[in-house]
Amino acid sequence: MKRILVTGSGGIGGVNFVRALKIFKEKFFIVGTDFNQFYLQFPDVDVRVNSPKHSDPQFVKTLIDIVEKHKIDFLHPQPSSEALVIAEKKNSIRAKTLLPNPEVMSKDKLETQQLLFSAGIPVAETRIIQNIEQIDDVFSSFDAKTLWIRAKSGAGGNLSLLCRSSEEAKHWIELWAIRGKAKLDDFLIQQYLPGRNLAWDSFWFEGKLIVSFTRERLEYPLKHISPSGITGTPTVSRIIIEDEVNRIGEKAVRTMDQRPHGNYAVDLKEDSNGKFCVTEIDSGKFHTTTPLWGFISTKILKQEPFFNIPYLYTLLGLEEMTDPEIIGSDIYPDGMYLLRHIDCGTWLYYDDGRKEKIL
Repeated sequence: MKRILVTGSGGIGGVNFVRALKIFKEKFFIVGTDFNQFYLQFPDVDVRVNSPKHSDPQFVKTLIDIVEKHKIDFLHPQPSSEALVIAEKKNSIRAKTLLPNPEVMSKDKLETQQLLFSAGIPVAETRIIQNIEQIDDVFSSFDAKTLWIRAKSGAGGNLSLLCRSSEEAKHWIELWAIRGKAKLDDFLIQQYLPGRNLAWDSFWFEGKLIVSFTRERLEYPLKHISPSGITGTPTVSRIIIEDEVNRIGEKAVRTMDQRPHGNYAVDLKEDSNGKFCVTEIDSGKFHTTTPLWGFISTKILKQEPFFNIPYLYTLLGLEEMTDPEIIGSDIYPDGMYLLRHIDCGTWLYYDDGRKEKIL
């Protein structure tokens, strides 16, 4: 019996990860943790533990105790915040992990943009500011009427807003400073990229790209009540095949990590000329729907088991495999839409009008 610990198991990504493993006949004994006692009821785990937040000094001790009590073989942290803490403390946790080096995982959006730009990889033009008065000059320096304001760190469009004037940008930054949620130097001001919003998901092992696929995000849940229109995980997305995205995604990851090992999620957007720009790289985590696509691969598409990326990742993390074969890019069929929404179920939709219920 394979004994797995999944942290952040009550979040969307955590629930999907557990689901992707539980579909297989071999028995997985899964302990799930989450700091939210209510969300912890969602995943199909065998044991639930209401854990402290990753920032709590007791977080790592709680994991150590769980590993010892339940004889955990492999630890999967779903949220990037918890993954970084675990990567930094993995020598004190007696369970296997499959994570990049913490130095790679800890890079924020600004450092990522600078490294990618130096490597000749297209990125959004970016400015930082030292004082609020500089925002007027920043807006004047861009040849555009709208600019994107965002935080250097965090997921789900954290503290982001499309601003049409320097006054909007000032008020937005000052609001979060007044609330104590951010400081001036936590923000970036970036060129607005109006084109397609893409996600390139990849899994690497000891420097070798094993598998990847690309999605276009089309709709976000409750976007009408979010100032940025982005609320984290999409309600509508579709599989696409773009050779240029594969090329840029692979080069971007290799720029950030000379020996990639684990999961790397790359976000891209098109500029007004249709050129793909990398906007973010999350090292050591799955996008929230990557495990859901793994579940779909096994349940609906009837593909080989290793097309279910969480399953492949877990077996490698358990060291049941040591030299995986390269599966390749674009592992899911082009043009499949994933439809999901609160209380509405989850569906696959095809261009010809067919649909299949997933959940």
